[in-house]
Amino acid sequence: MNQPLVSIITPSYQQGKFIQETIESVLSQDYSNLEHIVIDGGSTDSTVEVLKSYNYLGERFRWVSEKDRGQSHAINKGLNMAKGEIIGWLNSDDTYMPNAVKRAVSALQQNTEWGMVYGRANYTDEQNQVIGPYPIEPFNRKRLYEGCIICQPAAFIRKEAFDMVGGIDENFHFCMDYDLWMRISKHYPIGFIEHVLATSRMHNDSKTMTQYFDVGLPEIIRASIKNYGSVSNQWMSQYFSYIVSQDPKNLWKHQKRTE
Repeated sequence: MNQPLVSIITPSYQQGKFIQETIESVLSQDYSNLEHIVIDGGSTDSTVEVLKSYNYLGERFRWVSEKDRGQSHAINKGLNMAKGEIIGWLNSDDTYMPNAVKRAVSALQQNTEWGMVYGRANYTDEQNQVIGPYPIEPFNRKRLYEGCIICQPAAFIRKEAFDMVGGIDENFHFCMDYDLWMRISKHYPIGFIEHVLATSRMHNDSKTMTQYFDVGLPEIIRASIKNYGSVSNQWMSQYFSYIVSQDPKNLWKHQKRTE
């Protein structure tokens, strides 16, 4: 079976303490036709020194470090540089498990109608020790509406599917991946494999820990309305629980607005 070129895109900013582990998880894959593209937003920590240390890899490892408009813009910049038929999106604090790329490529080759494939993933702590499994389910568009059942680093997407939907929507800064899954699922079947393909690191500076309620949930609601025309009860329950937790008067204010 032939090996199509796979492009791994890593958006990065101020992740010097994690990015080497991310890069090494790509380099250690048992898949030879691979390129890794790091789009750094002008980090001032140790990131650039780490990136320079991999210059010996030549075209297999390319990077830029310059001011950008954020993570979504960085991924789109990487897409414009990517030469591969299949795209992996691995953030600079996440890692691939051994054999992840080979397993994803094999699944896409065996299921030519799939626009993307994803597997299972684990949450890890700052030291990349497993905390527990990410809540992933086999794909179902109704279940995607109800909650994000896909772990972003465990997903591999055909470049043609990315191009079909116009890349990442740069109006989203938190749930750009959730919005992407929704858009791709309108045009392509999405496949699932049982293997654990990646880890998602939870640490004090991660977006999930710092921005989930004030940035993430409002974006999730906006993405749901954009793609489905409505918002699931599960998301609305989370959102209203958060609003009320900030100030119980908020519930009364919301009720008055809807009367």
